[in-house]
Amino acid sequence: MADEPREDPIDPERTIEEETVVLRRGIPEPEGYPYDGDLEAEAVIVQRSERERRNPDGTVDRNTVQVEERRRRPRDPIAIALGVLLLLLAVGAVVWYVLAQEDTKPVPAVEGLAADQAVTQLEQDGFRVSITTEASDAPAGTVFAQDPGAGSEAEEGSTVALSVSGGPDTVAVPNAVGLAEPEARDRLVGAGFQVESRAVFAEREPGTVTAQSPIAGAEAERGATVTIDVSKGTGLVEVPNVVGMTRGQAEAELSTARLEANVVEVPSDEPVGTVVAQNPVGGQVQQGTAIRLNVSAGR
Repeated sequence: MADEPREDPIDPERTIEEETVVLRRGIPEPEGYPYDGDLEAEAVIVQRSERERRNPDGTVDRNTVQVEERRRRPRDPIAIALGVLLLLLAVGAVVWYVLAQEDTKPVPAVEGLAADQAVTQLEQDGFRVSITTEASDAPAGTVFAQDPGAGSEAEEGSTVALSVSGGPDTVAVPNAVGLAEPEARDRLVGAGFQVESRAVFAEREPGTVTAQSPIAGAEAERGATVTIDVSKGTGLVEVPNVVGMTRGQAEAELSTARLEANVVEVPSDEPVGTVVAQNPVGGQVQQGTAIRLNVSAGR
């Protein structure tokens, strides 16, 4: 019997093709970077296998298997470290805030209270107090501002600054006219003013205030200066009659009366140096007035 052609034995599962393909997506990475592709992209790994099976009847079945695997590229270790550090800082801040709250308490509201009442309340709550006095429309001696404000959280033992009203910027000038100078000064100084005085001739009794500037009732800044006019009397004196006296005697008499002598020599039959006339002869004149004396020069 003739030999029949032999067929090669069939490997029921012969792999005719197997390959692994690595795909990348995205823009190219910087040159020299160990990975290709976008820094944020995933790597796609594809493994493809193709198997062939021969059937007894001579037909061939092919089976292709493809496996995809997405693998995220390792992240930058420096970025990871920074992220961990920021997380730790955030946690630390939260812990500090929580612990700090344990040593704080709300600041009480003291605005509108008298300064001594406000101090007492704050000290009872465990706070220190500093006070500044400032001009304000609030009643004098009352608190019109505080820092920290009411309800704010502050550490126990910390200082609360209080602004206490010293009264308004301007005050009405009290009346000083008609008062004796010492009394007028006391009244003006007590209202917060400084005082200057000047002596003037006036009908009022000497030592009495006859006028003031600013006038009574005017609004003036606290600490401003008020000028008062103090009477030194009318200044009127009686003119003595010195006719017939020698020049020396007449001048002395006028000086005693707080008057001046204006001597004029005139021809006369009277002895030389004798006052033969004066003007005015008598009456009242302002002290310091010059009285004309006609003194004989002889013939």
